Amino acid sequence: MVDITRRGVLTGAWRSATPVVRPPWSGSEDRFIESCIRCNECLTHCETAILVSGPGGYPVVDFLQGECTFCYACATACPEPIFLPQTSQPWDISISIAQTCLAYRSIECRRCEDNCEPQVISFRPSLTGIYQPKIDKQGCTGCGACVASCPVSAITLEHENAQ
Repeated sequence: MVDITRRGVLTGAWRSATPVVRPPWSGSEDRFIESCIRCNECLTHCETAILVSGPGGYPVVDFLQGECTFCYACATACPEPIFLPQTSQPWDISISIAQTCLAYRSIECRRCEDNCEPQVISFRPSLTGIYQPKIDKQGCTGCGACVASCPVSAITLEHENAQ
């Protein structure tokens, strides 16, 4: 999201804006920003408390706080007709593992695999003898359970398609 507020323009935040993850089923970024009244009802009803107030007071997902259980409480609590039906795809995000991953540095670690309920993260042998992470991006739900468990913050969830 680009911060085009006065503060964002003066601090240069509009140039280095990183995409944020909105609550599941929130649809396109433009539609969400246009419709959200920033009442924080979704934040107070999130059962895992991963929704926080982000830039401009709009809700964002902070996967460092935990994972999304796809409970739909955020959408149910919202007084505006922003959220898509629960039967639709919750969002278009997928996992990315950076080179700071301990396994890439020849240190045995499988915490992300242990916390991945859909089991899309697995570890395969490598030439170095240390097992390396392999991701089945098709099966990733984007729940974020792997993000908070990573001891070196090497895992991020990002939008698959630019919005």
